[in-house]
Amino acid sequence: MEPDYNDERVLATRLKQGSASAFDYFFRTRHERACRFAVAIVNDTAAAEDIVQEVFSAIWTRARWLDERKPVDNYLFISVRNACLNYLRDKKPRAEIDEAAREESPDESPDDDPRIERARRAIERLPSRCKLIFKLVVWEEMSYRDVANRLDLSLNTVKTQIKIAYRTLREELSRFK
Repeated sequence: MEPDYNDERVLATRLKQGSASAFDYFFRTRHERACRFAVAIVNDTAAAEDIVQEVFSAIWTRARWLDERKPVDNYLFISVRNACLNYLRDKKPRAEIDEAAREESPDESPDDDPRIERARRAIERLPSRCKLIFKLVVWEEMSYRDVANRLDLSLNTVKTQIKIAYRTLREELSRFK
């Protein structure tokens, strides 16, 4: 009889023991969600998939260090978040060059709404934590509490970051009226 992997403690214990079936279950049930989470942070599907694959690989090779008293989902999503932030930190100089190149190229479609593009650029200029929280709440339609749990933050921190994001976006976008 297969263990009940829906029980987080059983799953964590079996992962820690090196169970391939536990890891397979863990991967199948969380991979897609982890990828969506990573895409919300890095805005690049291919990079997000690579990041998530690396995190799962690291979890498999380091499973013996898991603390079965803590939810493995928290460990997974905190690891994905940290890997995404590392990716963005390492990518930033190149992103600035790419941004400058895009601003100089006149290949915009006439159907593009300049207001939407201004809003996107304003969102991208938000501080990284604020931007991440904003994207999860607005684009991924997560509740403040879910975001707080997923990122291991207090509910008040999430609320404060959302207020900062909306205030900043209002100020930035009001200049274009």
